[in-house]
Amino acid sequence: MRLIKKINTIILFLLLISTFSFSKELKKITLHLSWFDQFQFAGYYMAKEKGFYEELGFDVEIIPFNFDVDIPKEVSEGKFDFAVGRETLILERAKDRNIVALYALFQATPLILVSTKESGINSVNDFSNKRVMTTIDDSSEVSLKAMIISNKVKIDNIKFLKHTHNIDDLINKNTDVISAYISKSPYELQKRGIEYNVFDPKKFGFDMYSDMLYTSENLINNDLNTVLLFKKASLKGWEYAYSNINESVDVIIDKYNNQNLKKNELIYEAKELRKLSYFNTSNLGEIKKDKIQRIHDLYNLMGLVPKPIDLEKFVFDLNNLRNLTFSQSELEYLEQRDIINMCVTPNAMPYSDIKDDKFIGFISDYVSLIENRIKKPIRLVSTSSWKESVDFAKKGDCDILPSMVWTKEREENFIFTKSYLNIPFVLSTKSDVSFINNLNTLKNKKISVVEEYAIIDELKEKYKNIEFIKVKNIDEGLKKVLDGETFGHVDTVSTTWYKIQTKHLSKLSISSKLDENIDISIAVNKEDNLLFSVLQKAVLSIDSHVKDEILNKWIFTEHKKEFDYSILWKIAIVLLIIFIAILYRQRLLAKMNDSLKIAVEEKTKSLQEMNSKLENRIKEEVEKNLKKDRLLSQQQKMVSMGQMIENIAHQWRQPLSLITTNATGLKLKKDLNDLDDEFLVKTIDSIVNTSKYLSNTIDDFRYFFKPQREKEIFYIEECFKKTIDLLGANFVENKITIIQNFDNVKIDGYETELIQVLINILNNSKDALESLENEEKLIFIDIKRVGSKVYIKIRDNAGGINLDIIEKVFEPYFTTKHQNQGTGIGLYMCQEIIHKHMNGNIEISNVEYEYKNRRYKGALVLITLDIAI
Repeated sequence: MRLIKKINTIILFLLLISTFSFSKELKKITLHLSWFDQFQFAGYYMAKEKGFYEELGFDVEIIPFNFDVDIPKEVSEGKFDFAVGRETLILERAKDRNIVALYALFQATPLILVSTKESGINSVNDFSNKRVMTTIDDSSEVSLKAMIISNKVKIDNIKFLKHTHNIDDLINKNTDVISAYISKSPYELQKRGIEYNVFDPKKFGFDMYSDMLYTSENLINNDLNTVLLFKKASLKGWEYAYSNINESVDVIIDKYNNQNLKKNELIYEAKELRKLSYFNTSNLGEIKKDKIQRIHDLYNLMGLVPKPIDLEKFVFDLNNLRNLTFSQSELEYLEQRDIINMCVTPNAMPYSDIKDDKFIGFISDYVSLIENRIKKPIRLVSTSSWKESVDFAKKGDCDILPSMVWTKEREENFIFTKSYLNIPFVLSTKSDVSFINNLNTLKNKKISVVEEYAIIDELKEKYKNIEFIKVKNIDEGLKKVLDGETFGHVDTVSTTWYKIQTKHLSKLSISSKLDENIDISIAVNKEDNLLFSVLQKAVLSIDSHVKDEILNKWIFTEHKKEFDYSILWKIAIVLLIIFIAILYRQRLLAKMNDSLKIAVEEKTKSLQEMNSKLENRIKEEVEKNLKKDRLLSQQQKMVSMGQMIENIAHQWRQPLSLITTNATGLKLKKDLNDLDDEFLVKTIDSIVNTSKYLSNTIDDFRYFFKPQREKEIFYIEECFKKTIDLLGANFVENKITIIQNFDNVKIDGYETELIQVLINILNNSKDALESLENEEKLIFIDIKRVGSKVYIKIRDNAGGINLDIIEKVFEPYFTTKHQNQGTGIGLYMCQEIIHKHMNGNIEISNVEYEYKNRRYKGALVLITLDIAI
């Protein structure tokens, strides 16, 4: 007997272990990449490393890229669950591969064509008779081909070379043009100091999707829940990767770096790919059918589509799942079931209620849709309360609860479908209570909540100054409010509105909307996985528009009430009073008409006087504002004048010293009777030339202060040279080196005002650099033309601007200098000049950069102006 007990104990122990192991077992999922490890797949790495996949029950294996594997074919045949594919994925659908795109990570393809400046290939028109190195896929990608053809270049006139994936082939002139990723090769060329041209399809209007996550139709039909959860976790991984670039790069270097990429390369790639992911959208992974149709049409136009493609099936859309496809096991399960029993929430209109043993409300209509999807009847099991419904479901008397909120505790007994309804909570009070913005303002108040609501613990934790009273249902809660036992009652918005509309229209009102809300799902008995799978598909197949229509029908239904005949005599009295009031009013009208005319005439006269005064006040205020603007401008001009005088002093100091020395020498020679003609002429020439230099310097400074009324076209490089000439001596004295890299372009504007802006910016950098001790002081000036714009970048190595104040530097009168050294209007006036006078843009930020193998940090001023046409 003891032996049997021991055996039973051991068996029970083993069963518990196996049950525990099974509950923790993760589902194996495979994801195949479309290229070698890099930031291009960071979202999937981070979803795995941060546990996003594991949280949803997946053990994901990320399979590296292999040239020899036909990935779409393997996904279609079910050998891989998911994969990443480029825009050519649409052509795979034409090969009878039942693949479905779940989302498009990049809203424009990262694939570009690159040439060196040295090659002389500066436009797509120069591609004719040139060598283009690309992969087979790249040459057929619609974005690249469309870009070439749209520029009237024949594909047949281009010699395509097999891609070696080595940028050295472009540098060493083994090819004229190379296809590359915008996130990778430009960085490599910049690092080597090679000037290059980029030919980007999206700039020609061909912003095609790329890096689409896809799976097979079979997986969608047989395990839709896995598809939805994997998609959700992957997008969450991408959001995390883009928000935490440095951390993601460190993970890649540590675990996913078979290409031995460096941190700077990966960070550059991350920032470029983030731009592509949010190109013309704020929704990560967005995929639009009209854009897919446009890609298909381009392929078709180029003769790349061998047969028609059903794009409705190619793009994943829950709304297209209305004709559900069940797995064989699900079909067998439904065949064996005659009915499905449900327990519901009574007294919760407009969502659900039981009237005369009949289920009514929004959820009733929603369940009818479910019945239609699964082709099986769902029968009501009547209960008197929500608590009784939950108890019935736990005992197995009900198979489902069609309106339940997920909680951790409820997972012990139920599994939950995807939420199909989100409901906010509100506070209802007596009608005389004012609107309440925040429940935290209520102290020592009693508020009732239905005892079975999952939200009650959350409310108690958040609003600790409120005493929450449990009630059986909303009717009991509202009665306590009317009786004065509680201050208010918390319930769902539609249920509360329904009750007020039908029973308490003049007595109660909604006084506050809470931040809290609940997600309604169908709860299924935990042991019935097949029923859960069937209902999950049915829930996901119902269009949100249909749900809204059903809910609106119940919320805005006109509800019949028993007629209160005592109202009749009240109405009669009111009508009598109104009739008497009308008669009295008629007698007064004649008298009022005469007095009204007089009043109107007086009022008109008064208004005319007011308008006249108002016009004068407006003129006075405008004049005050103009004076203020002139004062600001004058203040800044005085600051600039002070800086100019300082620069004049620097410019004149050495020439004046030279004149003084020469004059003294002449006098000394004369006194000593040692003055010869040659020395006299040479010395006088020196004095004359130096005086001319001083005169030219004066002209330069006069040019700066001369008002410029008309716009003119001028070279921006010459403008910078004039500025540096004005400031040069001061910068030399402070041992500041200016490093220039200019594209000389013309702009249309006010040159003297731009010089004023540049002097302000350079003087700010000079002031910041003065604090550096025993360090090299550098200012970099880069002028770059891009399309119809010119970008002026001025950066220093002074350490940057404090992050607490960087947003305020353009505000008038804001300054970090001592009050005797700065007015705080320099950068404000710079912004006014660039924005209003030059139609440009000016920005300030902190940057880190590398120069001569040293890392520097400083402030960057970026000015953007239009190029003169």
